[in-house]
Amino acid sequence: MDTGFDPGSDIDLTQYTDPSSPVDPTDQALVGDPTDPTGLADPYDGTGDPYDGTGAEPYVDPSLDGVPDLPNFDPALSDPSAVLGDPGGAMETWQQHTGDNACAIGAQGMVLEYLTGQEFSEEQLTQEAASMGWFDVSSGTSPDDVGNLLEYHGVPVEHVEGASLEQLQQVVAGGGAAIVGVDSSEIWTAGHDPSDEPVGMVPGVAGQDADHAVWVTGFDNSDPAHPMVILNDSGHPDGQGLAVPLDEFMGAWQDSGNLLVSAGGAGTAAR
Repeated sequence: MDTGFDPGSDIDLTQYTDPSSPVDPTDQALVGDPTDPTGLADPYDGTGDPYDGTGAEPYVDPSLDGVPDLPNFDPALSDPSAVLGDPGGAMETWQQHTGDNACAIGAQGMVLEYLTGQEFSEEQLTQEAASMGWFDVSSGTSPDDVGNLLEYHGVPVEHVEGASLEQLQQVVAGGGAAIVGVDSSEIWTAGHDPSDEPVGMVPGVAGQDADHAVWVTGFDNSDPAHPMVILNDSGHPDGQGLAVPLDEFMGAWQDSGNLLVSAGGAGTAAR
């Protein structure tokens, strides 16, 4: 997997920040140690060590048939005071979608259940989206239509293009749900062949280099040297609480133009 950075170089987190945001970019509980934000190497480089070093390793999963599982959030191995959002609770509503190009359908379905307490079948949501022109099986869901199903079921939604890390964290910290567009190849492990999965490449967010939509459920800074972004990803069998190093997430998110669809909660994506 191309992580998009040199593990031996410094990462300037200021490029992800918005100085007008009330979220403090130096808050270690949100973005890690600003003096040492390095070391976010590919968790599966063949060594079995996700951090290429010593210390806590809360995201190690065994391999299956020789292919490493993706790392997942484990509340029992994390410091609650260093976790932003409710990724553990959100994991309870995770589902893997089964339809072609239905990642945005899957993300919206999980968010609907999380925010409303009601379950919606993938079939129902797919039919609703298709009937309204928000989904096509051959092309998935366009960025402008992500969130329409939420609004249709009474959940307020805000679209932000070019969103900052602080805006994303505001939504998560405020109890809302954040759906983002990403490049799936940058959040799925090296050596994983998406064509081997029943849902294939799961495109769904068209435009630029992004091909996927996921729900950002939290941030885990239990190891300040390795801040992690926690996702519910309906497009992968290991997507329940998928843990992605911050720099890899930022690279994948950038490919969608930092598209953020915020839903519900007290947090907003205010500019």
